Amino acid sequence: MEINMENKQKHEEMLYKKAQKRVKEISNFYWFVAGYIIVAIVLLFRDYSKNIFNFNTEYIVYMLILQGIFLLGYGIYLFVPRLHNWEERKTRQLMEKYKNNGK
Repeated sequence: MEINMENKQKHEEMLYKKAQKRVKEISNFYWFVAGYIIVAIVLLFRDYSKNIFNFNTEYIVYMLILQGIFLLGYGIYLFVPRLHNWEERKTRQLMEKYKNNGK
């Protein structure tokens, strides 16, 4: 009976750490989105006559589009459960394979 309680506590700790990691990932994503929006606003609405970095307007737009695509991909990875959990599923699958093969 005592072993079951210990296993239950370890399982709950593992679930808590997993949830904590997930919340941290989502929080980081929202910070990335906020940073992207701020940078986009600054780059798109500044006075181009005082172009201190010598960037072409087209370069700025392409850079923002590329960053937006990466941000969209990261958001899909985080919020589409099937894509996000593939690491865990693959780890379990390999553990079972190694356990069954004895390697």
